[in-house]
Amino acid sequence: PLGASTTTSPAGTVIPGKLEHKKPIADIMVAHDMPYVATASPYYWRDLLVKVRRGIEVNGPAFLHVFAPCPRGWRSDPAKSIELSRLAVETCIFPLWEAVNGEYQLSASSKVMALSPQKKKAVKEYLQVQGRFRHLFAPKYEKMLGEIQRITDDRWNRLLKRCGMTQPKTA
Repeated sequence: PLGASTTTSPAGTVIPGKLEHKKPIADIMVAHDMPYVATASPYYWRDLLVKVRRGIEVNGPAFLHVFAPCPRGWRSDPAKSIELSRLAVETCIFPLWEAVNGEYQLSASSKVMALSPQKKKAVKEYLQVQGRFRHLFAPKYEKMLGEIQRITDDRWNRLLKRCGMTQPKTA
C-alpha cells in the first residue's frame, strides 16, 4: 500500500516507500459481474464462516478477499496478527462487505462505523504496529500520513454510497 517500505519499494532518501495505493481487487471482481464477492477478516471469524458458506452455495463463481497479515513482510509482531486484522476493519483500511449480483451491503462490523463514525479509528493506529510504515512517522512524512487517511476516507465514502448509505455528519 501507499507509503509501505517493501522489498521492491524500500523507503529511503529518494522515495518514501511505495508510491501507489493497492488496487481494489474485490471491486474489480464485482465489475466483472461475479455473482458473489465479499471481504472478510480472521478477527471477525463468524462473518468469515458465513461468507465462505455463501460463496460455496452461490450459483456460479464467487470471490472472497480475506485480510491476511504477513508478520515477516509487514514487520509486525506475529502475536498481534489477529489484532491487526481488527484494526484494518476499524480504520476502514479493509472494510467488510459483500456484493450479491452487484448489490453491495456492509457487514455488521463495518456497519457500526457507518452508523457511529466516532467509532472509526484513525489509520495511524493501523500503520503504527507495522514496521513497514515506521518511516512515515518522521515529521517529513506527516503529509503522506494525511494522504493515506484521505484516500482511506474517500474509498470508505464511495463504499457507503454503493451500499446506499451516507456518512452521518459528526459534531
